[in-house]
Amino acid sequence: MASKFRIENNELVIYVSGSLTFHQHQEGEQLVHQVSALLDKSEIKNVRMNFADVLRMDSHWLGVLIRILRRVKEKNADFIIEKPNNDISRLFDMVELNRITEIRA
Repeated sequence: MASKFRIENNELVIYVSGSLTFHQHQEGEQLVHQVSALLDKSEIKNVRMNFADVLRMDSHWLGVLIRILRRVKEKNADFIIEKPNNDISRLFDMVELNRITEIRA
């Protein structure tokens, strides 16, 4: 799992890649802390998480994603998930994630 950040015009874009599984739980914890720190330091109004390079994702990482979403909402910012593959889209559909955040194909 790898992640990159870009901040521009009050928008934080998070690029994640690889397999997001329990085996990368430490990286998940680090990602939550990094995003929280960036939200605390900046006037971010929009957070986009790009899944274009994510191969697969398990329920542990769904929890990581929800924790990030919760922090974003606490800061009154919008959260958008971008470009999940078909398998990840099905996972998001099963848990009805689209009811609480925008998901863009």
